Amino acid sequence: MPLSDHEQQLLDQLEKQLRSEDPRFAQNIAQPRNEADSSISAKRFVGGALALLAGAAVVVASIYLFELPFNIIGGVLGFAVMVFGGYWAVAGGDAGRSATGSAGGSAAGPAKKKSASAGAGSSGFMDRLEDRWDKRRRGGE
Repeated sequence: MPLSDHEQQLLDQLEKQLRSEDPRFAQNIAQPRNEADSSISAKRFVGGALALLAGAAVVVASIYLFELPFNIIGGVLGFAVMVFGGYWAVAGGDAGRSATGSAGGSAAGPAKKKSASAGAGSSGFMDRLEDRWDKRRRGGE
């Protein structure tokens, strides 16, 4: 729903007042944010959540299925997998992309898409979900 003329004038006045009172803050708001800095990849989140659940399963299984020295080792390993899974799930999307670099990432990107569409259907599904999430964050193109 578009703004009325009066509302638009009030908004312009507020914007001018903000720019005059705090130009640094106004400049930070006006600049577009880099999505790679703040976004969480859907693939990383799902993978991390699955690793977290697998670690929890290892801890529970080690408690009930193994004798004393092995259940401690299993519990520590399961806890380590849970911590790694939690970190992987919430780590920024740029952490995985920085390892490929700009030259290697462009060459590996199309090959990865081809293998995902030719192979398992779940990878294509996750790609579509991630694309939809990115579109939603950009403003619903």
